[in-house]
Amino acid sequence: MKQMKQIMWLAFSFLLMTGASVFAQEVVKVAKDSTTTTVTTTTKVVPIKEEMKSADLPQPIKDLNVSFKTQGWDTNEKAYVVKGSAGNIVYYGVTYKNTTSGEIKTIHLDAQGKLIND
Repeated sequence: MKQMKQIMWLAFSFLLMTGASVFAQEVVKVAKDSTTTTVTTTTKVVPIKEEMKSADLPQPIKDLNVSFKTQGWDTNEKAYVVKGSAGNIVYYGVTYKNTTSGEIKTIHLDAQGKLIND
């Protein structure tokens, strides 16, 4: 009877050790898998800003300039165009000066003369 208890105890211990070993291997596997490092890089595209004459702006912006002039805002002789990395036009920058107060403002417009919010 004593020998049978020892054999049963030995078998039970073996099962516990096997179970603990399998559990430990899973924990180590998860720990190894969770140490994976992901590197993410971003590239900031810097727009290209080119100076141009206000006279060369698209017609809708020229029309807007005429409207602003009637409200006391003169257009600076020079404007600029901002292009994306593919050479596409992102917006036009036009500087206006108030003839009475001397205040200067630069606004960004698309080719149709609509205001672009930065």
